[in-house]
Amino acid sequence: MKTLIKLFSIILILSMSACSKEESTPDPSSQIADKWWCAKAGTGSIASQYFKSDGTWEQGSKGGKFNDTGKWAISSNKKKIVLTNVLDYNKKSKTGWEYDIESYTETSLKMNWSAFNVKMDLEICK
Repeated sequence: MKTLIKLFSIILILSMSACSKEESTPDPSSQIADKWWCAKAGTGSIASQYFKSDGTWEQGSKGGKFNDTGKWAISSNKKKIVLTNVLDYNKKSKTGWEYDIESYTETSLKMNWSAFNVKMDLEICK
């Protein structure tokens, strides 16, 4: 009987240790949405970015009338921001806009606009 209890205990311990939780990549949407992101001083980044929670996007200046607009979504692997239906301030259509997300927190966003080799180091606009 003791052997059976030991065997059962070993099997139970081994089966529990085999069930490891997979690390899931967190969705950055909640941390980057509904904030105006401005270039950090001295970084030379491009215009401010605004990712609205309704899926729309704006690039330019807060409240600016010459801003680029479009729609945004997080890629399935949660490592890119994909921009679609992009119109520049002259209402000319643009395609192929994606930002590679390098890192993000609630107050900092680092991205790479690989199509144009532009690094963006952003913080919440003040």
